[in-house]
Amino acid sequence: MPNDNHQHIPSDLKQIGLVMRYDIYKHLRSKRLLSIIVIEIAVLALILLLPPLLGHAYPKDAAAFVGNFAGFVGILVVIGATLFAGDAIVSEYQNRTGYLLFPNPVKRWALFVGKLFATMIIMTLVMTVYYAVAIGAGIGVTGNVSILAFYSFLLALLYSLACVGIGYLLSSIMKGATGALVFTFAVLFMLLPIVDGVTSVAGVKVDASLTFAGGVVNNILVSPYPHDYSQSFPITPTQNMTIWNYFPDVGISIVVMLVYAGISLAIALVVFQRREMLG
Repeated sequence: MPNDNHQHIPSDLKQIGLVMRYDIYKHLRSKRLLSIIVIEIAVLALILLLPPLLGHAYPKDAAAFVGNFAGFVGILVVIGATLFAGDAIVSEYQNRTGYLLFPNPVKRWALFVGKLFATMIIMTLVMTVYYAVAIGAGIGVTGNVSILAFYSFLLALLYSLACVGIGYLLSSIMKGATGALVFTFAVLFMLLPIVDGVTSVAGVKVDASLTFAGGVVNNILVSPYPHDYSQSFPITPTQNMTIWNYFPDVGISIVVMLVYAGISLAIALVVFQRREMLG
């Protein structure tokens, strides 16, 4: 005779939905969401108000107008990935909530996927509001909208997923929430960009760098699309230093971001499924 208890165990999809709704509710109540909204409002206000205050005209091209906003998307993505993904996994261990969750008939992969969906919904909300204001303001100023703005938005979401993947990976292997948050921010905001900068001096194009690939979010709005070029500066009367300015290829960047997202999230899931509360 079947065990009646199994009749009350929610399906995998329901488990994912329950975890997702709980995490979304948690994010909506958190000061972290309020923080990134405040940052977003401040960035939008500065971009809209500074040109007229400084006596400068807005760009007349719709893509160029949104490009002024897209230049800050990378920073918003890094902040969002840090706040909403940096401690998503490790917090279950540090706060000991895993003692309540893990013994219940909730599959760990369902818990992981539910959390990931919640994180990406919040990231999508943040990006949607940002681009909606940028595109709306662009229509008001230029009277037009460029399809490139929507391409930039989609690329921003893909870049968000890749950065969230890095955050989940670091969160799954680290023991403390604070360390996971700091390390996630450091990797995405400092370490990888430093590598990008050093290699430009060395004359090496790092297509495999996530932050380099993320530059496509802004570059896609430049028409025609920028090409690599070099600049030489005299450092001595007989010697010059050459600095290369590299721009990510759109197709390669999409593949790179997909690979980062897929590999980092897959490893994070494996670690999460095997990690014990004492780990």
